[in-house]
Amino acid sequence: MRETVFVTGASGQLGVFLLPRLSAAGFRVLAFSRKAPEAPVRVSEAVHWVGPGGKTGPAGHLVSCGPIGLAMKLISGNGDLQRVVAFSTTSVLTKAGSENRQERELVAGIRTEEQRLRTLCEQRDIALTLIRPTLIYGCGMDRNISLMAKFGRRFRFIPVSSNANGLRQPVHADDLAALAVSCLLSETAIRLESAACGGSTLSYRDMMEKTANACGKGVRILTLDGRVLAVAVRLAALLPGLGGINPEMVRRQGQDMTFDDSGFRKLTGYQPRNFDPLPGDFEIPGYARKHRLPG
Repeated sequence: MRETVFVTGASGQLGVFLLPRLSAAGFRVLAFSRKAPEAPVRVSEAVHWVGPGGKTGPAGHLVSCGPIGLAMKLISGNGDLQRVVAFSTTSVLTKAGSENRQERELVAGIRTEEQRLRTLCEQRDIALTLIRPTLIYGCGMDRNISLMAKFGRRFRFIPVSSNANGLRQPVHADDLAALAVSCLLSETAIRLESAACGGSTLSYRDMMEKTANACGKGVRILTLDGRVLAVAVRLAALLPGLGGINPEMVRRQGQDMTFDDSGFRKLTGYQPRNFDPLPGDFEIPGYARKHRLPG
């Protein structure tokens, strides 16, 4: 078995696919969750879950899939770390000028945390790979594509703006998990900050049409004037399960949000799948469940 890998944010959508891949690669995994007890809970031969305050022992690598703060605590308390792979978001590039104050404050905070992490890794001579994914989907846990799929299944339509021509590059969480493992296994430590995109570049409308098709028969696209849809979104945010959406999301449907991830493609052979979602892409796959935290 290879070295121990710390995984923070392991209960999220990236962790769903990352834990099985790390296990298959021969790593011992210590997965962190606020819901886990402090004493490690073994769920498979390679995967143990532990709370943020639990005892960990040494580890050679860390993959941060959650808030950067916990990752920094682990880095500060472990002198054996050699590589850190941290997932951030392309939102720091697209929402810095948002008209929504909460979005601006959120991405400003993330940028600050990124800089703190960068400085800490430089001080300790730890190779940092900072991955900024585009729209993530893959197991029904995201608040973008899967949220719209959930809305479509519930109301039998998915609303889009009449100006939904902005380009997107949705990326499957399993492809991101594979990228993280590739960075850990690389013979040469990968020190890189870059976006990580999906295999397709398509308009927001086309992305939602494919999402509607994956929901099953009877789910259609409903095109609305952008101003009307913005008002509707403001009201929909009051419904259970739809909190956090805002009119800025409507405006961005007309903006291109595409990025260059050629660095990862050259260094790791990263080849993400095209965006052709199936119903199974909106639920946790069976093979991954045995690695999940019980309960």
